[in-house]
Amino acid sequence: MQVPPPPSAPPETWTSLPIFANLGPDGTARVREAMQSVVFHPGQALMRQGEIGNEMFVLERGSARVVVRDDEGAVTFERVTRAPAILGEMAVVTHEPRNATVTAEEEVLALRMNREVLDALCERSPQSAMLLTSMVGERLMASAGIRKVGKYQVLGRLGAGGMATVFEAVHPTLGIPVALKMLSHSLAQNKAFAENFSREARRIAQMSHEHIVRVLDTEQAYGTHFIVMEKLTGALLEEVIDAGDRLEWPLVRRILIETADALAYTHRAGLIHRDIKPSNVFLTVDKRVKLLDFGIAVDAARAADHARVMGTPYYMSPEQILGQALDGRADQYSLGIMAYELCTHAQPFQADTVPELFQLHLDAELPDPRLWDPEVPADLVEFMRIATAKHREDRFASCQEAAEFLKRAGDAAVPDPMETSVMSMTYLPSRRAEVQRVLQETAERLSRIRGVQLFQAHQVAEDAQRPS
Repeated sequence: MQVPPPPSAPPETWTSLPIFANLGPDGTARVREAMQSVVFHPGQALMRQGEIGNEMFVLERGSARVVVRDDEGAVTFERVTRAPAILGEMAVVTHEPRNATVTAEEEVLALRMNREVLDALCERSPQSAMLLTSMVGERLMASAGIRKVGKYQVLGRLGAGGMATVFEAVHPTLGIPVALKMLSHSLAQNKAFAENFSREARRIAQMSHEHIVRVLDTEQAYGTHFIVMEKLTGALLEEVIDAGDRLEWPLVRRILIETADALAYTHRAGLIHRDIKPSNVFLTVDKRVKLLDFGIAVDAARAADHARVMGTPYYMSPEQILGQALDGRADQYSLGIMAYELCTHAQPFQADTVPELFQLHLDAELPDPRLWDPEVPADLVEFMRIATAKHREDRFASCQEAAEFLKRAGDAAVPDPMETSVMSMTYLPSRRAEVQRVLQETAERLSRIRGVQLFQAHQVAEDAQRPS
């Protein structure tokens, strides 16, 4: 093995390697600079099956033979890998024994990095930690890769974003399907963020609301954090909007009401979501809302300590943009922007740069959604106007009040035919107090159901009115 001069800039062939896809040119260059060039002659081993290793290799020139043997020594897998290729990368994450022997077929030029060097690189450049996310993500998706996170069996990938990747998994003994949300390693490297992420995940796991995705468990593995959630069937609201079909106005109202109800519950629990948008609202197959992704949620009592500008620019409230202390009305503003997009299939504020977009949120009036669709109901227009007021004092006092506004307006606006159910009962006068208590409890429960009107009557038996 020889050590040639330090490597030059990454060749274009590196872009064909999936694990470098999210790093960008600068991130890839930083990774390359941290690696050491080595030359292997034909027959030399880069790694041996069963050995503990903490190094990964990128083949830049030449080819290597990969051989896997069973416990009896019989070959179960064999292939020749040509440059560009990456080998042994999971050793820097799992520290497990090598699962294959790799030897040079011809003279091989490779770049080598161990876990200690990678850890130091990630501390200096959090963006470089995306390399770990890509490595783990690729192995979680590979048929012969990582198949377990904690006790959960991984089946495949459901989706990915800038902060996290979501995988489909199943509980091995209960057989319950779940979703595993893997925090990006670039964020996991930020100790303050990782601690906040774990703390808030525990709080969310204690929440129970029909319109908030249930958090079932958490796991720490492969250098990052996983949140175990219920697996949902349906589509993201973003996908529903992108499909282009106009939703019926009663459904639009219900989506907004259910999201507002979920937010009202969240705010009462002391959390501010900070990232309300169509890609964080799920619509189940029966058209029910599930609020997702509390990844940047913040404790309302500590909101002043988290004044960093965080969120999605198209939906951020003026107070978020200005880095001010937040309350639930920041989420309400984002909900109003989402309502506009639901009704028009367009975002109200668009610009070429983020600073220009922020300025529109701070200064520009909300465009009239009826310019896009003249049939947008007046109550939805009024809801958007109030929810997106520039000053939070001019918005609804709470998301609960916003939900009540939509419920009242929806009941008045939708001329659905009413159904009537009648129940009659007889009882002894001595049971009157008990019956009235049960009826009052039932009436209170029914009064909380939207679209139900209750009429009560009571008749005293004639015999009971006669003097004895």
